[in-house]
Amino acid sequence: MVAGALTDALRDLWGPGLVFLALCGWLVRRAFRAARNESILEEQRLRDAFGQVGMGDDTTSTSTSTSTSTPPSTPPSTSTSTPPSTPTPTSTSTSTSAPTPTPAPPSPVRVPPQLFRADVRGALQEHLDVVARLQAEREAATGGTRPDVLWVRSNPTHVAWAELRPGNREVICVAQIDDGAVVARWQFG
Repeated sequence: MVAGALTDALRDLWGPGLVFLALCGWLVRRAFRAARNESILEEQRLRDAFGQVGMGDDTTSTSTSTSTSTPPSTPPSTSTSTPPSTPTPTSTSTSTSAPTPTPAPPSPVRVPPQLFRADVRGALQEHLDVVARLQAEREAATGGTRPDVLWVRSNPTHVAWAELRPGNREVICVAQIDDGAVVARWQFG
């Protein structure tokens, strides 16, 4: 009688147990895939940042090593004197994969005095002016206390910045910009 009840319980749990194990296996597989994709993206970011074309690709490294051995006109002493962060012309012109285009360096921006301590890498000039205007309006409304702006980032339609407010409170602010005017604003924190 007890054995019959035990086998009935195992039979009832067998299906959900298998479903649970299959779900766990699927989730672990997805986690490994996401980690691999993140690793590839990080490698590409580093490659773009340092300007190296075939840093982590096995296929491009073998093609560049064969292409650099073909022209015997370069003595080995000059190839060791070049810094490793600059790509050689032969590796970029003969690699099998298409080189990733490097973005044009951003034009220098004029940082308004309200944002003199802020990290403004990646911010557009018109968005810096809008953030400075919003900071000046807040300063006038609060009676002279201006929160420190820690950083400013923007894309063509939105600008985001972090403020350090009194009480050591950090707030992320986002504004949607259209033709230099603030269309919508959000605050987080």
